Amino acid sequence: MAVYYVTISMLTGAGYVLAQKKQGSKTTLCYLAAAFLSLTFLASFRYAIGFDYFSYRDFYQRYSAMPFRDILQSNRIEPLFFVLCRLFSLTGLPYPAFLLFINVFLMSVSMLFVYRHSKLPWVSVYLYLTLQFLAYNMNLIRQSIAVAFFMLAYPYLKGRKLLPYTFLIIVGGLFHNSLLFIYPFYFLLPWKHSRRFVGGLLALAGLGYIFFDPIFRMIAPALPLKYANYQGSYFWNSNGLEYAILPALYFLLVYYFRNRIGGTAQRAIYVNSALYQFLISLFITKHFILERFAIYPFTLSLLAIPEIIDSYQLKKKTGTNTMDYHCVLFLFLLFGAVWFCFAAAKGYHRVYPYVSLLDRSLSIPN
Repeated sequence: MAVYYVTISMLTGAGYVLAQKKQGSKTTLCYLAAAFLSLTFLASFRYAIGFDYFSYRDFYQRYSAMPFRDILQSNRIEPLFFVLCRLFSLTGLPYPAFLLFINVFLMSVSMLFVYRHSKLPWVSVYLYLTLQFLAYNMNLIRQSIAVAFFMLAYPYLKGRKLLPYTFLIIVGGLFHNSLLFIYPFYFLLPWKHSRRFVGGLLALAGLGYIFFDPIFRMIAPALPLKYANYQGSYFWNSNGLEYAILPALYFLLVYYFRNRIGGTAQRAIYVNSALYQFLISLFITKHFILERFAIYPFTLSLLAIPEIIDSYQLKKKTGTNTMDYHCVLFLFLLFGAVWFCFAAAKGYHRVYPYVSLLDRSLSIPN
């Protein structure tokens, strides 16, 4: 666990000192470059951690020797990852090199997302670690690629440009089709919901929660086969209610501080994303596989929380702040720390404790 604590401490401390400003700041660019290298190293030079580590290694070895025609025939719905395995294998490089290649892409997109849209990039990097986005990357690789495409599509959601948003969602969905299910967020997130709508949404969610299994049995024939097959499998197990507490707290915090978010449209996007993330997370207390849909709206926490904190920093400069900047900063840093400790205690994505390739080599007898 020490590697996680050291990385979080060093990046947070350096960010607080060096990267308070974003626009036009060379130190911020250098900071994000350092964060990119640190996170890429952690995600790439691990060994046997992440539930799907060996599954993806097997995928790479299997599809490296398979003709493109067979790959497309056997993976018609989500072919791009397996095509990528085949293309990369032509270099003759092993699976760890492929993992490095994937993580360079994931971290590049994430740091670009932070640089372009976050008011406090160093806080976003802290949240990227503590709210389990890095852990997600070290387990669910195909879906992490889909999450990266959602990040790339976000400016078009925000700017109301449907065609490029649609294109990126479709391409990302060809890596993992869970991304296609959140396509309606283009319409839902910017919509300023009335109290009547929210009440109806909560009532609908409550009914869906109670009658989820019979409803799922009805719609299962229309779903992709892999989702229909989840019923009755290991993935159909439930998580305890404690897994919904922190998502609920995140929504309450964003809602409480909503007036600190500048712009009506931006406020709606952040509040709605927190609401949908909570509602989806609530359903993992029925079947934990549903967690994979919560990750998409949750990515906006990397932007919403820094914007709330930054609003107090701006007010402090004018002497009109109603709450001390450092108190709000500490509140959200504490929130991230609690989330990280909970995840580590529960063994999220089986990436705790960290095991490196060096650990593996040292464990092999001479």
